[in-house]
Amino acid sequence: MKQGRMILWRLVSVAAVTVTLCYGQVNKTEVACERSTLHLSCNDSKVIHIHDALYGRTSDKICGNTRPPESGCEADNSLSIVKEECENQTSCSVTATNAVFGDPCIRVGKYLEVTYSCVRICGINDECDNTTEVCHSDGGVDVLCNCGEDYEKVEGVCTAIPVPVPCPEDVVEIKGIILTFPRGKTGESMYSEELCPPGSAQPEEPLATRYCDDEWAEPVVTECYDDSALENQLEEIANTNVTEDNVEEVGELLLLASSQTDLITESGLENIITSLALIVEVGSPSTEVTDSVVGVVNNMMSINETLLGDSSDIDEVVPLLESQVRFVHDLNDNYTELVTNLGVSALQLPKTSLEDPFVFEDPFMDSDDDVIESRKSSITLPPSLLDIIGTVNPNLTSIPVSFITYGDAVLFQSDLEGSSVNQEGSSVLAEYVDGHVISATIEIENVTIDNLPENSSVMTRFSKPIVDEENNETDVTIEFVCVFWDYNLTNGEGKWSEEGCRMVSNDTEIVCACYHLTSFAVLVRISGDIADTPFHVALSIISIIGCIISIIALTFSLVTMLVIRSIRIKQQTHVHFNLCLALLGLYLSFLLGVDRTDIPGVCKAMTSLIYFFCLSSVAWMSVEAFYIYMLIWKYNKSSIHHLVTVAVFLAWGLPAIGAILIYFLDHGHDYEESTDYCFLHPGPVLYFGFLLEILLLSVYNFVIFVLATYRVSCRKIRQSNKVEKKKEIIIRIKSTFLFWVLLGMAWTFGFLATFQNPLSLAFQLLFCVCLSLQGFCMFYMLFAQNPEMKKSITSTVKRTNTTSYQVDSGVKTACSPNQSVDMHDIPVSSSSNDYSLVAPNTGEDNDGIVSE
Repeated sequence: MKQGRMILWRLVSVAAVTVTLCYGQVNKTEVACERSTLHLSCNDSKVIHIHDALYGRTSDKICGNTRPPESGCEADNSLSIVKEECENQTSCSVTATNAVFGDPCIRVGKYLEVTYSCVRICGINDECDNTTEVCHSDGGVDVLCNCGEDYEKVEGVCTAIPVPVPCPEDVVEIKGIILTFPRGKTGESMYSEELCPPGSAQPEEPLATRYCDDEWAEPVVTECYDDSALENQLEEIANTNVTEDNVEEVGELLLLASSQTDLITESGLENIITSLALIVEVGSPSTEVTDSVVGVVNNMMSINETLLGDSSDIDEVVPLLESQVRFVHDLNDNYTELVTNLGVSALQLPKTSLEDPFVFEDPFMDSDDDVIESRKSSITLPPSLLDIIGTVNPNLTSIPVSFITYGDAVLFQSDLEGSSVNQEGSSVLAEYVDGHVISATIEIENVTIDNLPENSSVMTRFSKPIVDEENNETDVTIEFVCVFWDYNLTNGEGKWSEEGCRMVSNDTEIVCACYHLTSFAVLVRISGDIADTPFHVALSIISIIGCIISIIALTFSLVTMLVIRSIRIKQQTHVHFNLCLALLGLYLSFLLGVDRTDIPGVCKAMTSLIYFFCLSSVAWMSVEAFYIYMLIWKYNKSSIHHLVTVAVFLAWGLPAIGAILIYFLDHGHDYEESTDYCFLHPGPVLYFGFLLEILLLSVYNFVIFVLATYRVSCRKIRQSNKVEKKKEIIIRIKSTFLFWVLLGMAWTFGFLATFQNPLSLAFQLLFCVCLSLQGFCMFYMLFAQNPEMKKSITSTVKRTNTTSYQVDSGVKTACSPNQSVDMHDIPVSSSSNDYSLVAPNTGEDNDGIVSE
């Protein structure tokens, strides 16, 4: 028996050694009594593998001598809870309490008993023997074949479990800004790795967010800047010393700052252009720098077009972009970048590719934007380019060519209104560039592509422009013109020109042939002879007749005010005289010079004269308004004693300065080009140098008109009988009309006519009639309908006749040289005073002003 037990013990020992050698794992058992914590740990880069776990009581030898209940005391979830906490961990802790496992036996002391081993987990691609559960990757036997959480055994090999990720890592470009997003799960919003820069309103905040909903949604870019922060950032960038070391960083910062186009102001735009010039001046061929430049120019194309048009430096943007694209050729590699409004391609074309016509189609043709895609363009380079290139550098094997496509012509600011008469002599009602602008440049020094043979021209193709349907319903002519951007015009700023380009076809698309390389486009020109429409013919006739009548009336008025002393000495006469003189100059310069478009120098001079007399006329109307105001509310003799002296300086001097500046400094309108009238054309000079002043003066005059009319209309009628009341009412109506004429209220119709409304034509007619007849109306109200004025004229004529008779008879009279009469003694009744109805009751004669 003893020998048998020894043999059995050896067999068990051998089996234990065999298991240890095979599996390389030694099971361990740890116990923790109730309300204490069990700690497990493994060393040597091994992890815990749980074999068994028990919470309850099955023995009376552990944690006291309590006997287990006959009904059993084991928690069913013991193994799962311990595995959840400890499996594949290098260490763990589990608390032995009813709160964790539940209470399998009430009022019985319990314990937690865990059997585990320390093993190494097989990795991906390790062979795993399913029979022996042994990992054979390193030939060892101390490894449990457990492929781990993210792996599974597939035919005995640990293989990564494919985890479906609805939104994988992604890199997108928004407004030229690169945004990197980590992978995301459904329902999550992920942040970009890029952050708002220091100096912004939200520094270190994610630059964009993106929602994952089974697939990526469009990114939402954070508005890093507010108004003040953007202005400060752009100014700081413009004042930065840009070098090769920081040019990439400055470019990225400018790109981000320029992306918030709705906050960019006039000064901000100038800072962007300045910063862009500093970046390009470095001359870096870096792809990152070029990306930034392209992105900034793309952002500028989204800025308000009026703001771009008002910028004096906007013409520098296109040359700066072309210069940067030229630098990228130094890398001797192809470069392509397509953003919202701009497509750039810098290509190294093999010489053999130009042996046949080379066609470049603009990158927007593959765009998802239906509007952009519908406007296609392409450019074809002829083989004749090789002959020109060969004469300069015959050894070239590749030819650097730059192609740039602009989504619209917003950067090509040109005064299209300058050419306002087409070849047929019709007036040009509108001109605009439709569709894309596409350019091609051979980037070889000393190579100029010009004067190509007619049968080997540069061909450009454009989608046929979509013309507004309203234009088709009117009696106008619509033509499409092939144009190119000529930097030699308008003092180097550039302008669209037809020279050297001709249209080959305009059936389904516009095909142009040009003998040079540059930026090409299609100009839509809408023409019509507006002078032949009945309405405009009527306005022209009314203007001429009205001006002639006013010239005659004003001439008589001026002579009368100069000749008759009783009229001439009054201060109000001096104001009337200057107003009449300004109006006379306006009518004469308008009739004699507005159509002198045949001689550019004369046309420019007449433009200045019309500007001067028009502005001066309205200024003298404002003097009349001031005079009325002083008489109504502020009158005393000393307060307006120097009125005329000051008014002469302001109402003649300031318009004269403006006219001189316009003549010598205004280059907004090219008088060398054909035009249909001699005056300021639409632009900043017309809007801010003329119409704004007219508007301000007219508003002031209108206020005085309302006040004076109220004073006249609301005074109590003191006459008792009906006849006298009627006469006074008529006088008041006449006075109101006099104020209307004197204060130039006809300009109100002019401003109302500028708005598109059903009454626009009526306002044009009223403005034309009132303005052209204003001189006659002044004569009528001041002389023809003024009894005392007529009396003064009649008295002067009689005295002249009597004096002439008595002198001839040798009889001395009151008007003989030995005697004189003070004209102040001639009685002037209240009706002779233009403002008697509104003047205060002073009870005395003040420069011919008396009470009623």
